[in-house]
Amino acid sequence: MTEIDKHIKLLLDKKDLQNPTSFEELGYMFLGPMVFNYFIWLKNELGKTDKILFNSREGYFLQEIYEMFKIKYNLPESVYFKTSRKISALSSFQTSQDIYDTFKLHRYSGTLSNLLLDRFGLNDIEDDKYIDSQIEIPNLNKHINKILESAKQTKKEYGKYVKNIVGDSKNVMMVDSGFQGMTQYNIQKAFDLKCKGRYFIYKVNPLLDDVKGLYDFKKSNLKKNLIFFESIFIDSIGSYINIKNGNFINEEFNHNLQFLNEKRKIIVGIKIFVNDMYGFDIKSEQVSYIYADSIFDLMCKKDYVKNQSLFDIFFHDNYYVRDSIKKIIRH
Repeated sequence: MTEIDKHIKLLLDKKDLQNPTSFEELGYMFLGPMVFNYFIWLKNELGKTDKILFNSREGYFLQEIYEMFKIKYNLPESVYFKTSRKISALSSFQTSQDIYDTFKLHRYSGTLSNLLLDRFGLNDIEDDKYIDSQIEIPNLNKHINKILESAKQTKKEYGKYVKNIVGDSKNVMMVDSGFQGMTQYNIQKAFDLKCKGRYFIYKVNPLLDDVKGLYDFKKSNLKKNLIFFESIFIDSIGSYINIKNGNFINEEFNHNLQFLNEKRKIIVGIKIFVNDMYGFDIKSEQVSYIYADSIFDLMCKKDYVKNQSLFDIFFHDNYYVRDSIKKIIRH
C-alpha cells in the first residue's frame, strides 16, 4: 500500500462504508480515492504538456476537479473539449470501409433508423428493422454516399472548432475515462492532431502512440464497473453528435433519467475528499490503482451499500451502441 493509500485509509476508517446517508458521502467514500489517485498520477504524467483536453461528457465534472489540482500544483491550462465517438468518427470517414469498421469495435442493437441517425447522422430514414450487429452486420450500401457526404461537411465544420481549441499549443494531452482511445484516434486521423492520451483505464490500441491508463485493463475491477463511473460523470446536456454552421447539435437529454442534481452532490463529495487529502503532509507521490479500485468495486457490489435509494439514479445512455437507456444494476 502506497503512502497515499495509507492516508486514504485513515480517512475511510472514520466512515461506515456500508451505510452512506447521502450522495455526498457516496462520492467521498467510493469515488474520492480513485479520482484523487488518478489526478496525482496525471500530474506526474504531464511532462511538457501545455494544454489538456477534457473530453465530453466525462470531462464536464473531471475538469472541475482538475482545477483544484491546477491551483495547488500550478498545472497547465485545461479545456472542456466538445467531442464524442460519433462526431469524431463522422469527421474521419473517407471510405465505405471506414463506416463498416465502426462495428468492429462498437456493436449496435436497435432499429435501422436509429442506427443511421445515432451513429451516422441520417435522420430521413424510417425503417423499424431490428439490428444486432453481433449477429449480422447490416447492409448499409445504399446509404454510404449520403453518410460520406454528411461526414465531409462535419469534418469541415468540426475542423474549425478543433483548430480553435488547440490554438498555438504544441504538446496537447487528451483525458477521458477509456477504453480504446477511439475518439483520440479519429481526431488524429481526421485532422492530423498528434496528442498524448491519459485515461482512467486503457485497452492497448496499436493505432495510437503515447497513450496510457492508470487502471489496469486486465486486472482492475474498473473494466466491469466503468458504466457506473460514466453514469456519474455526465454533461448537463446530451452528447455532442454534430456541428452545423458553427453550432453544435446534441442528443436529446432526458433530465428525468440523468438525475444531474444528485450527481452534482456526488462530485461535491469527491471535492471534499480531495481537500481532506490535501490536509496530509504526503511525502511520496507514488500511485497505485489497486486499493482505490477495490473501494469503488465495493460500491458496485450488490447489497454492499445498504441504502438502495442512492442507486436509483444510475442510468446509462449510449445511443452509439443501442437505442435504449439502460438501468444499471449492482452485480
